[in-house]
Amino acid sequence: MKPLISVIIPVYNRESKIHIALDSLINQTFQDFEVVIVDDGSVDRTAQVIEKYTNTDSRFKYIYQKNAGVSSARNKGIEKAKGNYISFLDSDDYYDSTFLEKMYSKISEKKADVCYCSFYNVTAKGKSPSITVFKEGDILIDYILENVKINTNCWLIKKKLLHLNDLHFPTNVSWGEDVEFFSEVLSKTKNVCCVKEFLTYYVRKGDESNLSSFSLDKLDKDFSSISRMCQNLGADSDLKLKKALINYRLSAVITYRLLNAIKKNWDKTDILNYFEKYKDYILTFSFNNGLRSVKLNLSKVLLIYKLNKLKKS
Repeated sequence: MKPLISVIIPVYNRESKIHIALDSLINQTFQDFEVVIVDDGSVDRTAQVIEKYTNTDSRFKYIYQKNAGVSSARNKGIEKAKGNYISFLDSDDYYDSTFLEKMYSKISEKKADVCYCSFYNVTAKGKSPSITVFKEGDILIDYILENVKINTNCWLIKKKLLHLNDLHFPTNVSWGEDVEFFSEVLSKTKNVCCVKEFLTYYVRKGDESNLSSFSLDKLDKDFSSISRMCQNLGADSDLKLKKALINYRLSAVITYRLLNAIKKNWDKTDILNYFEKYKDYILTFSFNNGLRSVKLNLSKVLLIYKLNKLKKS
């Protein structure tokens, strides 16, 4: 019989950690689900760990593909999913035992297309709740501005919504592929509800984070991604929405990438060339997003200071 929910897990070389995510699914109070695990070309013992679950529980499905990136793996999971609803779980992270039960109950009660919750940040020092607000209905602008802070693991989405609108994770993006995908989802429906609880656990990965493993030329792909998001919104879309993408999202990714490049002693000429290329976005200061804008603006000031030192060195 077809499951109600498909949980999609992309995985790559996580032999020592994947069991935590999978155990959190076994322990769910809601049991009508399948788990679609897409192995993105692991070369360690990840497959053998997963095999212990697929051999004992028919709800766990294993798919192997040649390494093509996390977005490709998630898209493969969407393609193979049989459930009426889809959620995502990264291989380092895990769900509260009531996640599926509470999310399904809410999305059914509200007859919504999308449901979300919030999450705990998990570090070596312990866990802390994400700072967020909870809103329902049209939350697209608040999502882009990070007022409503939603991790990849925090969604439950009608599969029909994805299929009718041909929505997939972009595969040519180096940062924020989840932001582009979920922004597209939210642009297709205002029928969004939420569970006002912290039901997932996002394990902070330190130096393994996306921003620490980039090359500067990926900035061009990030620029193209956000430009594409603006184009997809169409000419009639809210001007405030486009400003949120340009003045906050794009400005932030450029600023933080260049700061990180300086920290990691990337080539001085490359850093200065990329600053010249994107300086109009760095030198635009906006205060429309409260404390987050203040933090971004302070980071821009720091970047300009460091770039001036770099020029003189």
